[in-house]
Amino acid sequence: MSRRTLATVGVVALILLAGCSGTLSDAASEAPSSNSGSTIEVSGAGSASGEPNRAVVRIGVTATAEDAVTARQRLAENVSRMRTALTELGVGDEQIATEYYDVGRDYRPPRRDGEEPEVRYRASHDFEITLSDVERVGPVIDTAVGNGATSVDDVSFTLSAERRQRLEHRARRSAMTDARQKAETVAEAANLTVTGVHVVRVGGGSPRPSAVEYAATATPAADGGTDVESGPVDVVANVEVVYNATATGA
Repeated sequence: MSRRTLATVGVVALILLAGCSGTLSDAASEAPSSNSGSTIEVSGAGSASGEPNRAVVRIGVTATAEDAVTARQRLAENVSRMRTALTELGVGDEQIATEYYDVGRDYRPPRRDGEEPEVRYRASHDFEITLSDVERVGPVIDTAVGNGATSVDDVSFTLSAERRQRLEHRARRSAMTDARQKAETVAEAANLTVTGVHVVRVGGGSPRPSAVEYAATATPAADGGTDVESGPVDVVANVEVVYNATATGA
């Protein structure tokens, strides 16, 4: 497997409203003297960015043979060698989890017309490795591939629960600020003054980290090893807020 640098870019998952939109209650369209019970409903969006401090590496080990028993034995030997090497690197058993295991037939087309297809057996074992230090992704990939792994299926970056909560808090505050600005713009156009919050609804459940996408091109690392660079992860929040409003000057 050629060693390479995988460049990653965080994908921003923002849902922004174009311009300032809002909904006035029926009372807001009446004469100013009857606007004491007006409300303005708006949506707000906010985001907060942070460097990822969790990485998930998905690695596969595959072995083939003319019979299922031999394929399984070869797979077990490769897996054992890989896990021993990862343990020596400092990756604990609790950080490695099985995602998929299979032993099955692998048919190959016949070389000549009239011949039966060649039947071999393929044994596969896929793992998910969770790392709390994103700088270790490259060494983990190199160690796994150099000791029995046959594929690196995916690398993703995310946030610990503590860091995610901090970013969620910042994103919600940003969303509320956005909502307030929209409400005041709508109120000014309708000759109203925002007097307070009536109802707040958090849309779309809890904010969540964005996905990570990988660049299509890769270049070799300077030292010949695998170098994986992560981009920032964005947490987004959406709110719907109903504000109380009164006629300006009332």
